[in-house]
Amino acid sequence: MTMHRNAASLSRLAVAACALAGSALFPVAAHTQTQAPADVQNFCTNIVDEARERRYAIQREELEALRAEIEAKIVELEDKRAAFEQWAEKREQFAEAASEGLVAVYSNMRPDAAAERMEQIPPQLSAALLTKLKPRTSAAILNEMSTEDAALITQIMAAVGDTDLPAGDG
Repeated sequence: MTMHRNAASLSRLAVAACALAGSALFPVAAHTQTQAPADVQNFCTNIVDEARERRYAIQREELEALRAEIEAKIVELEDKRAAFEQWAEKREQFAEAASEGLVAVYSNMRPDAAAERMEQIPPQLSAALLTKLKPRTSAAILNEMSTEDAALITQIMAAVGDTDLPAGDG
């Protein structure tokens, strides 16, 4: 990028020199005063197309670099979108795991009996059920569970209730 900027600066410098050549500000020796502006003018006329093409080439390279950067960002965003869709699908499956009928059954059970049964089913299902029960009922059931099972189910409930999107790592 620095090389491109240096080339662009040289192009601008040549154009500036060409502009000064036509003005009275350009210092020339007394014996070549009439010859020098014509030589400089010829030089400027000869390199104007090359300078323009070089400037266009630099701009094209910068645009290509920007295009590559944008394409990389698009890929990154697509990866994050896919991760979000996967996360949303898992959350939906979790919510659907506890049917309304099953929730009604557990809500009518004694907390100690419900805790005993929930310790025998997969912790994800227990967490889904407890999430759909009234907080007072869920608390009573968790209170009757073993410390390890209650901690695991609470961690699952907290993870599913977390509204933060998953990291781009997956």
